Amino acid sequence: MIQTYKESSDCSEIKFAFDAVVKRARHEENNAAAQKFKGVVSQQNGNWGAQIYAHQQRIWLGTFKSEREAAMAYDSASIKLRSGECHRNFPWNDQTVQEPQFQSHYSAETVLNMIRDGTYPSKFATFLKTRQTQKGVAKHIGLKGDDEEQFCCTQLFQKELTPSDVGKLNRLVIPKKHAVSYFPYVGGSADESGSVDVEAVFYDKLMRLWKFRYCYWKSSQSYVFTRGWNRFVKDKKLKAKDVIAFFTWGKSGGEGEAFALIDVIYNNNAEEDSKGDTKQVLGNQLQLAGSEEGEDEDANIGKDFNAQKGLRLFGVCIT
Repeated sequence: MIQTYKESSDCSEIKFAFDAVVKRARHEENNAAAQKFKGVVSQQNGNWGAQIYAHQQRIWLGTFKSEREAAMAYDSASIKLRSGECHRNFPWNDQTVQEPQFQSHYSAETVLNMIRDGTYPSKFATFLKTRQTQKGVAKHIGLKGDDEEQFCCTQLFQKELTPSDVGKLNRLVIPKKHAVSYFPYVGGSADESGSVDVEAVFYDKLMRLWKFRYCYWKSSQSYVFTRGWNRFVKDKKLKAKDVIAFFTWGKSGGEGEAFALIDVIYNNNAEEDSKGDTKQVLGNQLQLAGSEEGEDEDANIGKDFNAQKGLRLFGVCIT
């Protein structure tokens, strides 16, 4: 019995040593493969780490599921820390050339934190979408070159749609913190039985005009879009978990007239804009698409962008 136990123990030790050798060999193989990407190191758990040296110190950028993600994290960090002049893992493309402008809005510490917590790709994607919207507006009003750069598009907030937002209730609930920050005042009416309501006017990325009735429901203490919202939902084929984003677009420095924009980010990127949207030519006359039955559908069609002076925010002109 003692001899049998000893042989079994020897076999276990041999197997353990063999597994350790195989694991170490795989780790060394991964390290060798990672050398093709600067700043990327493999980890024994199968993940990939990213690091960069700047200001005479090693800066850890986080752990990623793939070596490509880690390599992209290094490239993004090098833009902020080394002005993008060092060796890159991937060549510049139409999207990454816009990263310096995206990062110019943040400090180095903020950029590094976004890379570490994994929010950098999504925030950069939102920036690219905002830039696309900005260029669409610029093209519509005939701006070119330096004139376009004098205008900026600023995202106000996003909201993920709930089942009730896209259901039969024909209403969109606006979170209170955003409603009081960005929308006209509609609460606290002198009439205790009702509330003030205003017409909120937006343009989508194709410069189609959308109008919504915006009001405060005292019974549920909610800020909501009502009339006009159902048509927007049907036209854009919105579903629960899709995201709507609100922007302002106007001249840098707050001078002149600003415009309110609304855009859609479909869940899982599986949805596309409706065929009517993709075929419509940007720059044609404004089209009224948000009116419900009983509204004056001829109102505001072809309205001149420069018809009024001052800041126009969600249908309210502020001189």
